[in-house]
Amino acid sequence: MSAVLDHVQLAIPRGGEEASRAFWQGLLGWDEIEKPRALASRGGLWIALDGSELHLGVEEPFVPARKAHPGFRVAAIDDLAHRLTARGHSVTWDDAIAGRKRFFTEDPFGNRLEFLET
Repeated sequence: MSAVLDHVQLAIPRGGEEASRAFWQGLLGWDEIEKPRALASRGGLWIALDGSELHLGVEEPFVPARKAHPGFRVAAIDDLAHRLTARGHSVTWDDAIAGRKRFFTEDPFGNRLEFLET
């Protein structure tokens, strides 16, 4: 049986929507999509990816994901790393996998994120 990833969810703290928008939309340039009406009252937001979605859901108590993480394939990874560091986000390059240019960073709440060059 084959499968395709529909979405991945990261937790954010209550009230973290604006900081999430500033990061995912403002810094990364990714588009927010409207949540279904039945889920809107729960808070959080959804982001469109190429063929899937990122769901940012409110969790209380909030604890950031320090090990588990999504990996995003992006073009122009060096430019992205520069934009992140210019806005105060740490970027940790990792060459542990031969032939994969990648780095780790965190969202505004400490969730671990991986970016890999396409």
